[in-house]
Amino acid sequence: MTPATGRSIPLCDFPVTQPDRLAVEPAFAQWRTRTPIVRVRLPFAGHAWLLTRYRDIRAVFISPDCRRAATSDPDTPRILSRACAEGLLMSLDEPEHGRLRGLVAGWFTARRVEALRPATEQAARELIADLRRAESADLVEQFAQRLSAIVIGDLLGVPRADRDGFRRWSEAMLSSTSYTPAQVEKAARELDEYFDHLVEQRVEQPSDDLIGVLVKHAQAGLLSRREVVALATDLLVAGFETTAGQLTNSVYTLSMIPGAWQWLAAGRHRIGPAVEELLRVIPLGAGGFRARVTAAPITFSTDIEPAVTVAAGEVVIAPTIAANTDPAEFADPLSIRLDRPQNNRHLTFGHGAHRCLGAQLARMELNVALAELLSAFPALALAVPETELEWNSGLQVRGPRALPVTW
Repeated sequence: MTPATGRSIPLCDFPVTQPDRLAVEPAFAQWRTRTPIVRVRLPFAGHAWLLTRYRDIRAVFISPDCRRAATSDPDTPRILSRACAEGLLMSLDEPEHGRLRGLVAGWFTARRVEALRPATEQAARELIADLRRAESADLVEQFAQRLSAIVIGDLLGVPRADRDGFRRWSEAMLSSTSYTPAQVEKAARELDEYFDHLVEQRVEQPSDDLIGVLVKHAQAGLLSRREVVALATDLLVAGFETTAGQLTNSVYTLSMIPGAWQWLAAGRHRIGPAVEELLRVIPLGAGGFRARVTAAPITFSTDIEPAVTVAAGEVVIAPTIAANTDPAEFADPLSIRLDRPQNNRHLTFGHGAHRCLGAQLARMELNVALAELLSAFPALALAVPETELEWNSGLQVRGPRALPVTW
């Protein structure tokens, strides 16, 4: 598709590079100042339009003409090898999306999440007590992933003895290149079988956990059994690996800023704004490259050049990290300002109907985890030189595979 003006749009490859560690793709800033609507060649199935400005990305998230369902078609241009790699809820449009989301949304309200805070604090303290038995620990395996597994596992009703498989399943489901298609399909099949087993248990022995409630919805004819299993899988994958990754990356980032950890430890009230700033600036992974397919022509003004009209049936890529680092919305956007004002309007959790269902849960978990770590270990630091860290490769979620820390 060419713009309505007939102006030629250069074709660029996307993703451009694999930025080092947690760096933001520099092409976003370069394109934003020259041609903020970019025609890109994706790794799979063809071309798309890439947005780099906050206002355009936010507008796409709320537009009824920018839809998700078509992104699950294997012939639709995409970044990841698997179509529909973001789960059931993210692959639906209204009214089906609203129907399913409405059946689980009540579990993720601010009031309900706040009721989970004491149990989350207790879990974090118990894990920290285990850490204290040594002089150093791997924060990924011994804290971030265990805490995340406890929170989402307890919510769903997954027995604690069964949670060792969470990392293996989640990594496979969130793979970009590190797992083969056959390995991803195997993990998906195992997850389906596991949750189908839990569903059968709830049929025979009703419970009040989230899986139990979903089974009751199915028995009332509001959900199919397949939808129950798919929703449970969505919530596990989204609620485990991404939250654990954000926590790990937050601690790593703070350790790279001289005095930041001590500054936060000196004032508990500083943790909330710091969590939001870290959510804004840390590019967690490919899941932030939210795609939509246009159902009608959409015109984007550029301020720099003539407007660009995207035809119906085109893929639009709306990277949340590009929005979150737009200087038109955030002053000095690539700088981490832990005291950035509370009205930090980042789009890390998306916006509109498909905004992350577990946003409040993730916020609570991150605030609790950092508060407990800061209280227990006010002098926490990396236990190895930063250059020795091994980073995830071929996964949607970026971050170190292990984070050795000492105190």
